[in-house]
Amino acid sequence: MGDPELRNKLSTAHIATFAKHMLCPYSVLYPNQNTELSEQGLKDFTKYPYRMLSDSYEADSDASEDILLDEITKSLKNVDSCKRPLLLLSDGKDSMGLALGYSHLGMKIDTLTFLRRDDSELKDYITNICNKLGHTAHFVEVDKIITSFDKSIFLSACENMNTPVLDQGFLFFLFGLRTFFDNPNFDPSDYVIIDGLGNDETFGYLPSEHQIRSFKLAKMGIWKMLPKSCHSLKWYLRSPAESHGDLSALACFFPIGSSYDLNKYFSKIEAKTQELSFIDFRAFSRGAFHDHQCMMGKTVASTKHLGADVNFPWLASSLAKYVFNLPKNKKFNFNSLTNKVLLRELLENKLGWHQQKRGVDLYFDLDLDSFKINVLDKIIPEKITKIIKSNKLLPSYVKQRAYLELLNLYGFCIAQGMASSDIEDILLK
Repeated sequence: MGDPELRNKLSTAHIATFAKHMLCPYSVLYPNQNTELSEQGLKDFTKYPYRMLSDSYEADSDASEDILLDEITKSLKNVDSCKRPLLLLSDGKDSMGLALGYSHLGMKIDTLTFLRRDDSELKDYITNICNKLGHTAHFVEVDKIITSFDKSIFLSACENMNTPVLDQGFLFFLFGLRTFFDNPNFDPSDYVIIDGLGNDETFGYLPSEHQIRSFKLAKMGIWKMLPKSCHSLKWYLRSPAESHGDLSALACFFPIGSSYDLNKYFSKIEAKTQELSFIDFRAFSRGAFHDHQCMMGKTVASTKHLGADVNFPWLASSLAKYVFNLPKNKKFNFNSLTNKVLLRELLENKLGWHQQKRGVDLYFDLDLDSFKINVLDKIIPEKITKIIKSNKLLPSYVKQRAYLELLNLYGFCIAQGMASSDIEDILLK
């Protein structure tokens, strides 16, 4: 999940790249030769193991629900048996598949779900599924998480980031897990946190309809004509890589001019709307970096701070290889944007699962003004937060994301011993 020594080697340009794009390619973090950025991106893509348009994809996995379940349980058996599993459970396919796998092993485990305000529907659904599988469901609501914010704890947790983690869910994971472990019966050192991330690369990283439209617009090249001063328009007019989500909300408020040019890094990689070309580009541009550095990074930093272990079973080599080499029609249907077909079928037949994708959207419950006063103002100068607050073009949900990303960035930089003026330079120059 990262090199603990790396954070001591990061340049201002590296930190700025995370601030702008939420990721930084490993060959940029660990440069070993003077390769031009676009050539390095093409070289990295060529070596990327999860391209379907390559010899790596053999399509020889037997597409059986029973075999998939066996592979899931095999990956769970490899988790430290001396630790109690705590599964981060949503109603999504990935964590549900792991919950089913534990039940198939005959293990009754604890699950933890972070709830939006008054989300009784999700709470009831998770409770019913856990009762069916023999697991014990636990819940922490968003208001409890936000009100438990503590500056010293947050900054201490940021010391566990190997690189800046811009994921908007970091605060919720950190204080949500901490709230769970406030129970005297639960000692974090006894637990391994089980996270369902890690299979988007191997199942075929499908986009949303909005991302496809954004990608098609990006291919027209309008984003190249944006004046550098028009930061806010970047939210609507993105490059091909940015259309897949490799753009922070911060980049729509601040210039962050010292960042590496990741559009150049991705520029020589074939990016077409034809489905396999599209899937390969998305798996590399988003899955290879964003998922690991950003999304998994929030879980790793949170659990390390609390003293628990963490495991991502979908990353297990045998399971990842099996999933990647499934026949295409059992991985996704590009026309209907149906992903993870075999996993869907498994959950539908075993659990009657028919849920719609929700995502970790806890930040939608943030009140911008109270969050600024009660959280941001304790760490971030007013003149910086004011730039986000006073923006008239971007909607509230973009500001909510930007506030959370800004908090994470400041947390990482302060933990590194950086002065406020140095952080401002990263954002404003």
